[in-house]
Amino acid sequence: MLGETMTGWRVWDAMRSLDYMATRPEVDPERLITMGISGGGLTSLFTACLDTRVRVGVVSGYFNTFRDSILSIEHCVDNYAPGLIHVVEMPDLAGLMAPRALFVESGEKDPIFPLPAFERAVARAKDVYAAFGAPERFGSEVFAGDHHLHGKGAFSFLEKIL
Repeated sequence: MLGETMTGWRVWDAMRSLDYMATRPEVDPERLITMGISGGGLTSLFTACLDTRVRVGVVSGYFNTFRDSILSIEHCVDNYAPGLIHVVEMPDLAGLMAPRALFVESGEKDPIFPLPAFERAVARAKDVYAAFGAPERFGSEVFAGDHHLHGKGAFSFLEKIL
């Protein structure tokens, strides 16, 4: 009713966290990442897309297609951004990240982010990164399990990229 979304509020909070991190002498501002699971994955993806200080985005239990996940399976209200599907599909958001690095993961049995749609989204994001001439800066992993943070491939990817 305010003309704002919870997604926007979360991203604003994350960006203010990056502002704070940039003031800390022990933090290298050239190595900022976002990482999250589920709603945190949403925050990680959108923050990384919108704030170029983020060098790597890691998204767990969220990367998919809006049509096959958010719009077809009941989700928390914070996952909804009215009208967004008319503008962009989730894997196309990778174009806002490229050529900065992006890693996505999903459990093979995640009940709210279906594996076939994750695989289609990954294929599309790979095409996007290839178009930017940076296919090595996109990574993905499917792990045994459901809706949780796995991180194994993500941490290997972070070591390679950073």
